Amino acid sequence: MTHPIERILVGVDGSDNSRRALEWAVTLAGPFGAEVIAVHAVGLLTRLDDGTPVPSHSHRDELQATFESLWCAPLAQSNVAYRTLCVDGPPVLVVLDAASEEEADVIVLGRRGAGGFSELMLGSTSHQVAEHSACPVFIVPPPRG
Repeated sequence: MTHPIERILVGVDGSDNSRRALEWAVTLAGPFGAEVIAVHAVGLLTRLDDGTPVPSHSHRDELQATFESLWCAPLAQSNVAYRTLCVDGPPVLVVLDAASEEEADVIVLGRRGAGGFSELMLGSTSHQVAEHSACPVFIVPPPRG
């Protein structure tokens, strides 16, 4: 018995790793005709284009515009159906809650690539989501080399 893939939730934070995850989500969605739901967790701090950390909530409109137009540009350029969600909260909870509410069939996340024992001790967003998710989680590693 196969499980149809209709909704793919992908975490997007503006990093190169999340861009790769978004590209994988688009690639995965194509053959299934699935919808991609891009979600960004608005935390306490965010980084502007120049890398300066600023309080997220005072720059929320700017952050949401950047998320939708720049970070999610590969979606707009693809032929897949998609939606964007910009949600307040810690990334792990935002992704898990959105996956549940949207009835996602799979979650796609980028792995930051720190690796090693320290990552296992502290836990990363992708590992925590994979541990607690009710659906399969596809973790995209950073490029080799």
